[in-house]
Amino acid sequence: MRRILIPVISLLLVIGVVPVALAEQSASELGAESEFYELINTSRTAEGLEPLAVYGDLLDDARAQSELQAADLCEGGARICHNTDLGSVTTNWTRLGENVGVGGSYAGGVSQLHDAFMASPGHHANIMGDYNYAGIGVVIREDGALYVTVVFMLGPDGLSSELPESPEQAGPNSQSVPSFPAGADLIGQHNPNAGTWDLAGEDAPFYYGNPADIPMACDWDQDGRTTVGLYRGSTGFLYLRQSNTFGVADLSIFYGIPEDLPLCGDWDGDGLETVGIYRPSEARFYLRNSNTQGVADTVVDYGDFGDIPLAGDWDGDGISTIATFRPSTKTLYISSGSDAGSYDRPDYQAGDVLVVGDWDADGSDTVGYFRPSTGTFHYSNWLIDSAPEYYYLGNAAYSPVVGRW
Repeated sequence: MRRILIPVISLLLVIGVVPVALAEQSASELGAESEFYELINTSRTAEGLEPLAVYGDLLDDARAQSELQAADLCEGGARICHNTDLGSVTTNWTRLGENVGVGGSYAGGVSQLHDAFMASPGHHANIMGDYNYAGIGVVIREDGALYVTVVFMLGPDGLSSELPESPEQAGPNSQSVPSFPAGADLIGQHNPNAGTWDLAGEDAPFYYGNPADIPMACDWDQDGRTTVGLYRGSTGFLYLRQSNTFGVADLSIFYGIPEDLPLCGDWDGDGLETVGIYRPSEARFYLRNSNTQGVADTVVDYGDFGDIPLAGDWDGDGISTIATFRPSTKTLYISSGSDAGSYDRPDYQAGDVLVVGDWDADGSDTVGYFRPSTGTFHYSNWLIDSAPEYYYLGNAAYSPVVGRW
């Protein structure tokens, strides 16, 4: 296939800033990168285009180009400039493009800079271009100038989305993969296009299921280890496996209709995690206390139409409790137990995929989010927390799964 370099486009919004020393990369810069990804992909999906996945091999080059500009190292004293060797930033590409710009890091600065990009024909063409990957690098100078570089790429599907090595980020909002304590839940990924699973601690990805299946995971046999399962809406069957390996289902349970969404938990506190479904058309949960075929042991109407169903042991009492999340108000509603009530989650963004887990092994679950627009996983050890930590997880097209693998 012919390889194409798209003309690179510059944008200058702020002038006359005195050169100053660069600070180390901060949570603000990482947050700005995340916001740029969100705005770009929101703009693309509004036009019926696929969102751009994060490709880690582009990120270091995007950040390096922003650092060069912020340090006033552009040739000829130019305020902003492009990578003159863009074609060598990575391999496996068939099309590359680059946007660079500078604006203010004040409140709303990222969105204003994005709006300026969208109003510029050249920048707009790159944002809406024939690409499937992007790398975004932001550097904020001490004087408030925000430099951004966006590298766009068209390449083969399934490229590694791991970040290149970078300086360790300390404190909250770090993109370094944290060291979770023993006994904590960990994040894995399910590739819905291939039916493969990639779980933390497992030797290698493995196949299980069909591409259209909905992934789930729980401890189906009370051995202390989470294993995979899936719901096949076309048949209404739950297929549960008692090891994280390729093979056929150990348990097949007819329990649902095509619209249903699967969930699992220890509904009665007996130590065994069992299946359940949520039926969106009824805003109703159907829970079963054994992993066998039969009618629901518990039926609960809870939440409102359009809510996202969840379940977790929110208060550490050993019993899983149903909950719903309402995207329109960014509110988590827990149905019962000592933590019953509503909890605002202002960190939620449209398009985030919600999961539940115990990230600090204290016995109580909280909500986490996988943000496809940035490939990052955001989590907190508290039900109320407006500043969750996050780290880079992977491909935007994959689904997150949680367990003690």
